[in-house]
Amino acid sequence: MKDQYNSNLRKKIKLTKPEELYQIKDEKGQIIDYEKAHGRSLFNHYRHNMTNYDEILDGIRQEQGYVSGKQEKEAVIGTAEKILEQYRNEHVKVIQDSQKKGTVLKMLLTKAKVSTTTALANLLDQWSDKIKEIGKLENSQRSLQIWNDTYRVQRELIKQLLIKEEVSSELVKQINEIYSTRSVNKAIEKGCNLFNLEKSEILKLVKSAIRYAKLSEEN
Repeated sequence: MKDQYNSNLRKKIKLTKPEELYQIKDEKGQIIDYEKAHGRSLFNHYRHNMTNYDEILDGIRQEQGYVSGKQEKEAVIGTAEKILEQYRNEHVKVIQDSQKKGTVLKMLLTKAKVSTTTALANLLDQWSDKIKEIGKLENSQRSLQIWNDTYRVQRELIKQLLIKEEVSSELVKQINEIYSTRSVNKAIEKGCNLFNLEKSEILKLVKSAIRYAKLSEEN
């Protein structure tokens, strides 16, 4: 039985809580600053909190009533191997991530035609501002499209209302002519002709409706 424990002891050591790699605790369970922890504190934490080290030794005690120095040494070696493997895996992951980030950074520097990360950061800030402006323009354009749809629906409803109310064909024609204009200035000109008014008088009527158009200065 003793020989069996000695031969398989290292293989029995397993990582049970790899997430404890950077959460260092002392024998009282208090958190220790990872950067300030000394080697013994680190190893004691790892073997007692990250692996099944204690469980394996407890099993040996139950089987044979004690743990020999050789068995404890084998358990310690097995624990160290598992911890070193975990550290290696973590470091490989960090190196691979760093290489990927380095490749991406190099590609961005090349694409942006800049040579330093500071210049790239400044350029990305500029792009970010431009993207925000584009977003605002898209929202404005979307609002304008919705307004245009609303206007067209209202126009068709008014046309149907005129027909339903049996408004004279001449009046319907004049209203359609107003709707057919393609600019504010053309609409104002049409209003002057229809109502036989001066442009200044028409402007008084429609001034509150004009928000963005640049009006012609001609009378």
